[in-house]
Amino acid sequence: MPVLTIQHSEMAKRGWVWVIVGALVAMLVWRESRPKPSAALLQWANVVALASPPQGTGWEPIATHPAVLEAIRGTDPDRLRETLQAAGLEGLWVAVEPESPSEPELPLSARFAAGGVVRGFRGKRLTSEGLLYIVDETSWPVALSDRALARVARGILEGSKPPPLDAFPEVFTRSQAVEVLVVLTGGRGPRLWRSARAQSIAEALTTASLAARERWEERTETMGGPLGESLEQLDVEVAFLIDDGTFDATAVSLIDALVKPQHGVAYEQPARWRYLLPRATQDAGTPTEAFRRLFRDNGLPDESFERADLRLYRFRVQTVSIDQGSTGSRRTGAPSGSDD
Repeated sequence: MPVLTIQHSEMAKRGWVWVIVGALVAMLVWRESRPKPSAALLQWANVVALASPPQGTGWEPIATHPAVLEAIRGTDPDRLRETLQAAGLEGLWVAVEPESPSEPELPLSARFAAGGVVRGFRGKRLTSEGLLYIVDETSWPVALSDRALARVARGILEGSKPPPLDAFPEVFTRSQAVEVLVVLTGGRGPRLWRSARAQSIAEALTTASLAARERWEERTETMGGPLGESLEQLDVEVAFLIDDGTFDATAVSLIDALVKPQHGVAYEQPARWRYLLPRATQDAGTPTEAFRRLFRDNGLPDESFERADLRLYRFRVQTVSIDQGSTGSRRTGAPSGSDD
């Protein structure tokens, strides 16, 4: 009997060992099977999470910041920005609820979860696990009715030498990554537009204006004659293209839900990028179809959504300056897409 008892005890111990080993293996498999966070998420450290954060990020839960929790339950984005900045935070991670409404009267938490547009914030990463929004630190010109930038653009389009950077007010030369759009609009709508990226508003404005002038000169015949003969009749509009979130490879199925009416769509390859502005995106029927049109127009297969060399994103357009021509558009339309 004692021998049998010892044998049963040893067998029981071995059984528990195998149970523990099995549990450890199962846990390891589960951890390894969880989606790995992208480098684009890991670079953001000061983020507060309203939902379970991606593995490895170490983001703090919203419960550790009661003031932020109270602000995000409200509807005032300025208050939320101030609360985040006071807490030393730069972003929010929220669960994705793409079919939810995102109207301005709803709590900010609901608007973020729906992928909505929230003043003072921009989407950074759009994934099937959640959405990363960050505080937008870009310094925009204060008055939308200010014609200063559009007047500078018109002067360059007329053939004048671009003003030196130190001739611009400091807000326009401050170092920040921006993309400026210059649009020439007539009574029937936009005629031509060009955008440029640079490290200041002034530099991007100058580059975009020169590019628009050059493009018109290249297409003088199809544009109906030299730019100098038409420019007086055209409105000159200056706007910013605002990146509002890159789509993770897992979020392709969410494109139609997360691209809102205010958004255009774009893709980027090394040293090359193409976009459709918001009206063209809407004219395509759905954002997914807008991407397909963009791919097709630029020699890519329609189903290029998961190409490793493409970055897909949504963006917004913010008009900041208009200088009207003698018979210009009077704001009857907006650019509908790239004229490439």
